[in-house]
Amino acid sequence: MTEEFCGTFLVEEIESAIDVDAVIIGVPFENTIEFYTEGSVLAPKSIRKSSQFYSGQGLLEQSIHQFNVLDFGDIDQDLTYAEMQNQLSTRVKTIINKKAIPIILGGDHSIALGTTKGFAISNQKLDAIVWIDAHLDLMNEFPKGNKHSRATVLKRIIDQKLILPENVYFIGPHGHNLGWEEVEFVKQNKMKILSASDVKDDSKRNNFIEEILGKHKNLYVSLDIDVLDPAFAPGVSVPEPGGISTRELFEITTKLAKKIRCLEVVEVNPQLDVNNITSKTAANVIFKLFDAL
Repeated sequence: MTEEFCGTFLVEEIESAIDVDAVIIGVPFENTIEFYTEGSVLAPKSIRKSSQFYSGQGLLEQSIHQFNVLDFGDIDQDLTYAEMQNQLSTRVKTIINKKAIPIILGGDHSIALGTTKGFAISNQKLDAIVWIDAHLDLMNEFPKGNKHSRATVLKRIIDQKLILPENVYFIGPHGHNLGWEEVEFVKQNKMKILSASDVKDDSKRNNFIEEILGKHKNLYVSLDIDVLDPAFAPGVSVPEPGGISTRELFEITTKLAKKIRCLEVVEVNPQLDVNNITSKTAANVIFKLFDAL
């Protein structure tokens, strides 16, 4: 049986639910790439269990406990990529149509195509995607011959016209694991990037966030936990030294919170974690969202 996320109510269906603020969905899906360590399929369970380590209450009066948050459990496991997209997009659509926030626990980053399709078939317009990630995920194929992996997912989202490239905002890319075609795509499409090194600059970070908030009302925030430096998040399959800090991630989440219409946390790998610190950090990102809604 699924253990619910701290401060939520575990439910088997949401069609009959009323006055819902947010719904948590687990997506235990991993599109395996042989040279990455498997394990993100275990993340939804690990993040939920790690959340139970906490009370959910911070220094502010407002917390997750002031909201009606349901935990809808996990979609089915061992699905094909197409089946995963169908199940996830259907749930996302249902939640959005109830004017609630989907909070998605991946799984690897390839699940984002299903999330975005859920917006497309819902009654709410998606204004912008905030892609918080060490990587750009704009490869056309990776590995060769694979067009549906964690490294290609944002390219597929754009190719399928689910979002315009100028409405995608990258926060935190860094390291030396990008493809030249990705760098060229960003340049050609004038996509906006706040690199990990620029996140450290308070003025640059604040101006970037203010630009997003000033132009858009409905944000889908897709957080790949490997945006964090491995010192803060060791439990990831594709670690990139030189990432942002946990405190910086919390600040970004807090500042975007009031316009977030969907939050996705992906790429936690419990198999590689140390004392569940990465799963605990993922849980705390969700707590931070409710602190600031």
